[in-house]
Amino acid sequence: MIKYKIALVYLNNDYNVGMGVGYLATVIKNAGHDLTFFDTRYINMKNLTNDILTKEYDFLMISSGTLFYKKAIALSKEIKENKNNIKILLGGIHATILKDKLLLDCPYIDYLCIGEGEDFVIDFLNTYGTENFINTQNLGYRNKNNVPTINSIRPCTSLDNLPFLDWSLFNKASIINSGPLPGFCYVFATRGCPYNCTYCCNSFWLELYKKSYLRRKPIDSVISELVFLKNNYPVQTFYFADEMILLDMAYTSELLVRVKEEIDLPYGCMARVEKITPEVIELFSKTNCQYVGMGIECGDENFRKTFLNRHMSNDQIIYAYSELKKVKNLKTSSYNMKGYPVEYDDELTQKTLDLNAKVNPDFVGMSVFYPFPGTKLYDYCVANDKIDWDKFNNVTEYYTGSVLKR
Repeated sequence: MIKYKIALVYLNNDYNVGMGVGYLATVIKNAGHDLTFFDTRYINMKNLTNDILTKEYDFLMISSGTLFYKKAIALSKEIKENKNNIKILLGGIHATILKDKLLLDCPYIDYLCIGEGEDFVIDFLNTYGTENFINTQNLGYRNKNNVPTINSIRPCTSLDNLPFLDWSLFNKASIINSGPLPGFCYVFATRGCPYNCTYCCNSFWLELYKKSYLRRKPIDSVISELVFLKNNYPVQTFYFADEMILLDMAYTSELLVRVKEEIDLPYGCMARVEKITPEVIELFSKTNCQYVGMGIECGDENFRKTFLNRHMSNDQIIYAYSELKKVKNLKTSSYNMKGYPVEYDDELTQKTLDLNAKVNPDFVGMSVFYPFPGTKLYDYCVANDKIDWDKFNNVTEYYTGSVLKR
């Protein structure tokens, strides 16, 4: 098998560990390829471009979400104009959603990874240059007539077969970051969310993969990873950033009990208010849960249900926060949005503030609505001419300002 020299770029402006791109890098390294990993939180684009242009890479692989796709295109353009022999592969949610349109609009990008990439990337590298290459599942490319072609999608990645993540790829400041509790370390035990919120790209993944999108890592693998992190980094609190860690309570109960018994560090997690039951409160109490973040998003119950497709009531929200306050040392956080594409957004924001005042979380997060392609609210905004495209194409975060016309 040919061993390639690969530059893998994680377009990112935050202190975090990108699990998806991290596993992609890990499987590439495990296959014996010469990989250089770039996290743009720690290298500027000028130095990154210079490195790629001055070294003899066979492939430039870019992992990009929607907020960074303009940077992905700009990087690809500059590299191709100066070094045409390097092949560029773009992956991430934006490539998966736009597919052939992206290949039409961006001649500098040679290939796309459509969907999850851990299994795809090894087939991509193993078959590159052979007759079988154009049959690789999840591959987007231009055929001999320069027509964009999107191959069939393989099943989503089995978490049973994931390798041990190479944590050394990431800066220590991203592994242990300044979260709501000291020594905060993000980890994952599951993938997928069963809900179809109208503003969230998870609805797209569910449509693509159906129920197989909801997966769990073997508990032994999770525990082994936590032991490794505890022994090698100054972890004080593990945070399960899974979108739905409480989906399978049999699995979650066994996992959290073992975390208490074998790791003996406090932990936190994300949750939906509908999942906060007496059983969950008891589990959190006996396993030293010290942080739970939950989405409120909007304080108007009817708007939340009809516009966001979130069907929890205000009473359920109030109940969940009040019950969590009974757990010793546990702090709560609420996630909220403003800037919705309706004329009465200010009224909605006030109701959100009022509901937060009532439930009194320890931490409050407020983001600005961003219409992500692949979501129902993106389609709504396009159909109703709500988007300021100049702002949409130049924003890289959704905390500072709206991309909607006002």
